[in-house]
Amino acid sequence: MDRRHLEYFLAVAELGSFTRAAASLSIAQPSLSQAIAALERDLGSELFERHGRGVRLTSAGDALLEPARRTLRAFRLARGAVRSVSDAGFGRLSIMTNTLWAIEPLARIIGEFRRVHPGVQVAVLDPSSRSDVLDSLRRGEVDLGLVDGEAPAGIVASLWLAEHDLVAVIPPWTWLTGTAVTVEELLPLGLISTPRGTALRTLVDAQLEAIGRPAEVAVETAHLASVIPLVLAGAGAALLPQGLAADAAAKGARIATLAQPASAAVHLVWRDGRLSPLSEHFVAFARDLVVNRNDRRPPPMHTASPADSRPD
Repeated sequence: MDRRHLEYFLAVAELGSFTRAAASLSIAQPSLSQAIAALERDLGSELFERHGRGVRLTSAGDALLEPARRTLRAFRLARGAVRSVSDAGFGRLSIMTNTLWAIEPLARIIGEFRRVHPGVQVAVLDPSSRSDVLDSLRRGEVDLGLVDGEAPAGIVASLWLAEHDLVAVIPPWTWLTGTAVTVEELLPLGLISTPRGTALRTLVDAQLEAIGRPAEVAVETAHLASVIPLVLAGAGAALLPQGLAADAAAKGARIATLAQPASAAVHLVWRDGRLSPLSEHFVAFARDLVVNRNDRRPPPMHTASPADSRPD
C-alpha cells in the first residue's frame, strides 16, 4: 500500500465515480482502475461496488475511509515539518488576534505545534481592531490571524477553528438556581465585561440588544484577566466563552448555560495564495487538530464581514 493509492481511493470514495475521480486527479481512468485493483489485492478485499453510473463503498471500503484520511494527513504534516524550518532549524510565525481568542483556541494550538516543532518561534500580536487583523494580512505584515464572526471574504482565506458557546459565570453565593439562566436574570447581579468594541463586549452587547436592554455593564475592565476574579469577588456576573468559563468553575464560580443559546465562531485567517511553507504547515496542523478533536462541524463559509471591533 502506498500513499498514491490511498489518494486515489479517497478521490473515488468522495466523488462516487471512477470517471470523475480520474478527471480530478488528471490521470487516465484505466490507470486509476489499476491502482484501485492493486490496493484491493493488497488488502484482500473489494473496496467499491458499482451501482448505476457510479460506485459506492463496500463495508471494507467504509472501514478504510478514516484510516486513509489520517494517513494522508500524517504525510502532509511530515512533509510540512521538513519544509517549515530554515537551514538553521528555526522558523518564525507572526499571528495577530485579540486577547479572547489568543487564550482559546490559539494558546492550545500553539502549544501542540511547539511540542512538535520546538525550534519554531511564535509572536502573538495584539491588534487595535478586527479590521487591523485583516488589513495586516493584506499588507503582508503578519503571517496569520484569528477573528470571530463570519469568515472574511476577498483575498483572505480562512479555516474554521471552533464554535464557542457563551455561558453565564456567576458568583458562588448567588440566589439564582438551576442550570440555565436568562440574561434578564443576570442583570440584578450586574454584568462585568471589557470596554465597548472589544470582542467580549460585542458578544455581551448583542445579548443585551436581543432582549431590548441598554448596552450597559456594571463593571467595565480593560483587563480580560480580571473578569473572573471580579466575579469571584462578588462584583457581578459575566458572560464568557465556555473555554474561559471552565477556568472560572475550577476557582469556585457557578456556571450556567443560557436559556437562549449564543455562540461565537472563530476562524484562522491568512492572505490567500501568500502562505509561507511554515504558515502553510501551521494551517495544516490546526486543521488536523480540529478534525481529530471531533469538534462540531463548521458553518458554511460566508462572504460578509462583521462590524469592526477592538480586541480584548
